[in-house]
Amino acid sequence: MRRRRRDAGSESLPLPCALHTAARRYCLEQYAYWSKKYAELAQARGDRQRDDPHRTREVLDTFPRYSVLDAIRIELERIDPTTLTDLEDARSLLVLAGEVADNAFTQQPVGEIDARAVAEERVAFCRYVRGLQGVDLHTVKPLPYRRVLTPQESKSIWSRLRARWELTDVWNAPMDGQLRGLMVFPAGGFYRAVADGQLRTMVLNRGIQRVWELREFGPEYVQDVSLFTPAFNGAEGYWSSEDLEWVVYASHDGYVAVGGWLVAEVKALWHSSGLVWIDTRD
Repeated sequence: MRRRRRDAGSESLPLPCALHTAARRYCLEQYAYWSKKYAELAQARGDRQRDDPHRTREVLDTFPRYSVLDAIRIELERIDPTTLTDLEDARSLLVLAGEVADNAFTQQPVGEIDARAVAEERVAFCRYVRGLQGVDLHTVKPLPYRRVLTPQESKSIWSRLRARWELTDVWNAPMDGQLRGLMVFPAGGFYRAVADGQLRTMVLNRGIQRVWELREFGPEYVQDVSLFTPAFNGAEGYWSSEDLEWVVYASHDGYVAVGGWLVAEVKALWHSSGLVWIDTRD
């Protein structure tokens, strides 16, 4: 039976915020636990399509758990913890998220085994949130800020992004070589030449603390720079910040485009890495 330690740390958060943070951390840690277990099962036995009736009971009992934990985590991150003022009201809100959060995998279970797994994870999450007391919450460590954008925020930011970078075709224009100020790199070379930590340092050096992550589909975020990891994850994406003076775009077809002041800094790292220059569209 897996056991989970209580959060421990030295920084004190307001109790409603601490409760929200502990709940987020629970989802992140349990997601990591179950996804690792699933990967081990898949490697040992050979994974199958989700609707394959020959999946083992172990597999059917595993992947729904991290699916529902991810859905709960996203629902939690729709809540701005700085708006939470009453501990018990916050607790009720977080428990509700655990009870109702859904995604494509949790809405249509294959059968009894995965439906039961989802239900068990919901119960475990809600039990954890209900059980956290003041002594636990006073020692909760902060997590990097991340919040799911509201539909209104997303619409506004997309409109500004399109106008600033003259994106008439959001998902194809960066690749067609016609946009001034954007430069396209092969993704493999880009990630060899420019580590995530270097990108974060570039952004931080400009005094930027939070970054937007906009996606082709799925949740979109405003998040701490420490979570800035521009990559295709099944959905193409854009990253920028309030002033829109830089941008990163990760496509599905193996390219990364950068724009604004970031171009010169990425080019410098590209050259210093010894990679051959392939694409110079700007």
